[in-house]
Amino acid sequence: MDESQICQFYSGKNIFLTGGTGFLGKALIEKILRACPDVGTIYMLCRGKRGKTPEERMTAMFSEALFDHVRTECSEMIAKVVPVIGDVLEDNLGLSEEDVSLITENANIFIHSAATIRFDEHIKLSLQLNVGGTMKMVALARQTKNLISFVHVSTAYANCNLLDIDEVFYPMLKEHDPMKLMDLIEWMDEESLEAMTSSLLKDRPNTYCLTKAITEAYLFEHAQDLPLGIFRPSIIGAAWQEPAPGWIDNLNGPSGLFIAVGKGVLRILEGDRNKVADIIPIDYCVNMLITIGWYTSIATKQIEKPLIYHCTSGSKKPYTWLQLGTIMLDHYSSTNPFNEVFRTPSVNFATNQSELTFWKVVSHWIPAYLTDGMSKLTGNRARMLRIYDKVHKASLTFTFFTKREWTWTSGNCDMLMSKMSNKEKKLFNFDVNQIVWEDYYPNYFTGTKQYILKEDMSTSKVNEAIQQQAKYRHMTHLVLFIFMAFIGYFLYPALTALVN
Repeated sequence: MDESQICQFYSGKNIFLTGGTGFLGKALIEKILRACPDVGTIYMLCRGKRGKTPEERMTAMFSEALFDHVRTECSEMIAKVVPVIGDVLEDNLGLSEEDVSLITENANIFIHSAATIRFDEHIKLSLQLNVGGTMKMVALARQTKNLISFVHVSTAYANCNLLDIDEVFYPMLKEHDPMKLMDLIEWMDEESLEAMTSSLLKDRPNTYCLTKAITEAYLFEHAQDLPLGIFRPSIIGAAWQEPAPGWIDNLNGPSGLFIAVGKGVLRILEGDRNKVADIIPIDYCVNMLITIGWYTSIATKQIEKPLIYHCTSGSKKPYTWLQLGTIMLDHYSSTNPFNEVFRTPSVNFATNQSELTFWKVVSHWIPAYLTDGMSKLTGNRARMLRIYDKVHKASLTFTFFTKREWTWTSGNCDMLMSKMSNKEKKLFNFDVNQIVWEDYYPNYFTGTKQYILKEDMSTSKVNEAIQQQAKYRHMTHLVLFIFMAFIGYFLYPALTALVN
């Protein structure tokens, strides 16, 4: 069979990548190294962090489980990834003159994935990273002599103030002008910026969604002359198939909440259980991103405006929070529980604040106070109240997305797939219709245990955890029985007197 046209496109091409040490970025690197062996050099923008140099961070990244196959089957490919010291917060991306020349003389493809994905990020930092970083990438791209493709990673929730979203650019309000906002944050103090954040957000839930939309506005106003494609994924979750089913390496998005539920900590969320959970596997995002990189070089010659591509699941393969919660409780209770838990896993959705507050007190705060009280009496460290503070803060940032659902069109996504050969559709698969959620989510849940918490996955340990869960259930039933008997003991005389 003939070689993939996508692989041929990447053959000998040099890529400049930001966000390469992030969840999406590192998965992208792994797939390119594995599927496109003739790729040129991947220049990865990288900064020092937590006492580690860029080189040390890259070495640590390649030692992760994600790169097991690459290290085993094609370790020589790792040398194709070259760290370029820089920072999207700094002028000229923090690049030295030598590295600017290196990129502008050699790079053919830009993939801009770097961003702050924190929903509660301060508006100033969010603008600096998401909007300012993109501006600097565009400036560098204009200097690049042989640029043929520039892919920007946005989000399907950039326009989450709408419920029906097309693969088009939605103009922003005047107060969201990218250039004016970037000037504003240069002189206005952080307290004043914080005070005006709500007026800037309007009907968007957080600074992440807002600044992603503002970034798109900048690109459509100031970068249409570049060979540009915009990628909008929804909530990125664990891998469906590659590099391994269930691979996940961070607590962002729903992963942290899944763990909190599985540990028996999180038992109530605000939301509508009948709404669709729009989660898309990381390998689908990577495959589509690679394909967009290829097709953008073709489309630029045929169309005037950049194409936007949605990578979502809910409109084609809907799966509700109720369905997800049901399969999650079964998995964490009976199939593959965590080795250590706080309580038996259980989770429900509250539809209003009164219901949420009541169940938080009953299911969260009372057990937390009792546990911490016992810990102090026995000389152990009290930690459950602090844990619940963090869990409640994390779940609050997610509430906007559990109370609503969106419809995203996928015309460009479908068109992109139609341009691929059958071989490419397998090699770079992003066909949502092929996902089997009943297989995907159990692998996802197992992945949180294996890859994030790195727990013992041996059969004996799993069986031990299952037995422990059974004991917890029996204890829960016993406590409930005793409680009801206690209530009945005191209520019975009163009821008998009332009847008589």
